[in-house]
Amino acid sequence: MMNTTLRTSLAMLALSTAIIASSAAAAEPAASQPTASADIAPIVSSPQASATAIEINGTLLSGMAYETHNGEAVMLPLRAVAEQLGYTVKWNQADRSATISKDDMSAAVTTGAKDYGDNGITASLPAAPELTQGQLHVPAAFVENALHASVAINTGSVSITTQAQEGQQPEQPMQQQTVQTTGVITAIHKDDKYASVHIQGIGPDGLVLNVSEDTKYQSPDGTKLEWSDLRLGMTVEAEHSLAMTLSLPPQSGAYTLTVLDAELPGELLGTAGTIEEIRTDDQGHVSYLVKGQGLTDLSQNHIVLRLIDDTAIVDKEGKPVDQGSIKQGSKVIGFYQPVMTKSLPAISKAVKIVVEAEQPQQP
Repeated sequence: MMNTTLRTSLAMLALSTAIIASSAAAAEPAASQPTASADIAPIVSSPQASATAIEINGTLLSGMAYETHNGEAVMLPLRAVAEQLGYTVKWNQADRSATISKDDMSAAVTTGAKDYGDNGITASLPAAPELTQGQLHVPAAFVENALHASVAINTGSVSITTQAQEGQQPEQPMQQQTVQTTGVITAIHKDDKYASVHIQGIGPDGLVLNVSEDTKYQSPDGTKLEWSDLRLGMTVEAEHSLAMTLSLPPQSGAYTLTVLDAELPGELLGTAGTIEEIRTDDQGHVSYLVKGQGLTDLSQNHIVLRLIDDTAIVDKEGKPVDQGSIKQGSKVIGFYQPVMTKSLPAISKAVKIVVEAEQPQQP
């Protein structure tokens, strides 16, 4: 009898607890329930974070501004802002990217990627673009750098103005400012969106030239070439934008690439490293034992480069260098034919040796 009574009491106690908990949950204010998705943070954490209204040249824009969770950037709706500024926006659903264009300007951003393209130059944003409520949002820095508008973040609003609205005279058309740089190609890169060549060094050294559909390829006599004609080890003269990124290596947009080699070489391999040994055989043929880093998947990290009559020895700008000035320990980038011996290290004929260290040049 006592056990039955105890079980009944416990059941009643559990039922009472459940009723009380249910009533408390029902009484919780709606304001305390989550109202934003997990990846979106309304601007509430600081004076800048309260910026929700967007004004462009005095016109109130429909759309929402918000701050990223870590406070890296204030995010603005790309299409609404860009179109109000007179740009055309094209959305690519396949890779969730957008292309923005007006006159001779073109830029491209991709959801989730900090890197973006701006007239053939790759730059980086403080935060990656995000899809929010079906709209692509970009950091305010993109509007300033790529769309050339001033962004002021105030308490409760974001104000965007163009140069004409700031009381300045419209910018006069400027002649294209370019500079010429000569160097040996050490890397060629191409993907679905961007293409570039690296000259005058590897890694953080040298210069990356970003190419576009408008880039021209030619030989010194003006004969038209194609992107597919470019090869590792070629010496090129590049006419490129005077503007360059502050990255290492710096990047610039290329307008013209002129191949200076007398003959277009076939596919070459490359190794950048240090000459560990200089060998001379009985016939007086010289070989360099180079140890370092292969420039392609098939390139060797450790290679013996045999000099032939046609081997070009140049500096990073493609200017001739006296062979006698090369010593053990010299830093070089060697370009050689893919045909190699099966020995360890492999031996191949050197097509071009680029001397990275400063060396006396031939007159």
